[in-house]
Amino acid sequence: MDRLTVLCFGGTYGLALASELARFVVRGAARWYLTVALTALAWLVQTAYLTNLAWVQRKVPVTTAFESLMVLSWIFALIGLYLMVRSPKPMAVGVFVLPLVLGLVVSGQLASPRDGWDQWGSATRFWGTVHGLFLLAGAVSTCVAFAAGLMYLVQSNRLKHKRPSRFGFALPSLEQSERLNRGAITVAFPLLTCGLLIGVILDLVLRGAAARTPLSWTDPKVVSAFLMWLVFAALLHARFRPAMRGRSLMVLTIIAFGFLVFTWVGVDVLNLPTAHGMGSPAGRKAL
Repeated sequence: MDRLTVLCFGGTYGLALASELARFVVRGAARWYLTVALTALAWLVQTAYLTNLAWVQRKVPVTTAFESLMVLSWIFALIGLYLMVRSPKPMAVGVFVLPLVLGLVVSGQLASPRDGWDQWGSATRFWGTVHGLFLLAGAVSTCVAFAAGLMYLVQSNRLKHKRPSRFGFALPSLEQSERLNRGAITVAFPLLTCGLLIGVILDLVLRGAAARTPLSWTDPKVVSAFLMWLVFAALLHARFRPAMRGRSLMVLTIIAFGFLVFTWVGVDVLNLPTAHGMGSPAGRKAL
């Protein structure tokens, strides 16, 4: 296990990217299966590498820039693998995900010497930023799904009552809106899940910090985020049920979007008592 190096999984990710880029000249299911297989193999090798690193150091490998970037690339690779398997084969998911994974691996390898966080900012700040970026990306995907759902409902209502398009503005077909909605949902769920998990782990790690009061599990932000995740899990489940196609799925998408908006801004607008985003008790009193 000690012989595993970054080159092992980094090179395999590179081969997976080359296979994905070959879609522009090679057509056929074999190329897609090869891309998925190479990505899965690279992820498994990287998992073994990180597991061995954690075992040798007797700690979670997120204490240096190198380790954190390796873990972050591992998370993105898993999300990309999920999206490649769940999305239709013609969708070029790997073209967008694999370069990012490779970029993170190379950036981690260049973070040499592998210094601690005293020379590269704070580990808490880094993973807090990652937490926010995952949630932001998930929110963007949710907005896309919400817009597609609205277009579907408006177009469906127009077709049902046989009304012509007004002002020369034509909406996408029902099939196009539904395809966009389903793709955005598939992307949003793993992003939001990773963002929430990183937030929970950060809170658990920082509960012993003297300068920070930990979030209560009954904090409005925590409760609303958990309910939001449950709605998105139900939405993803409904995405693969034939009985939930069409209007029902779009209505559920709008409900999920409402939970997202409430979690992000509704708690603050209603001035509900939350300690999320506040560092010290003194800072909280000042607000």
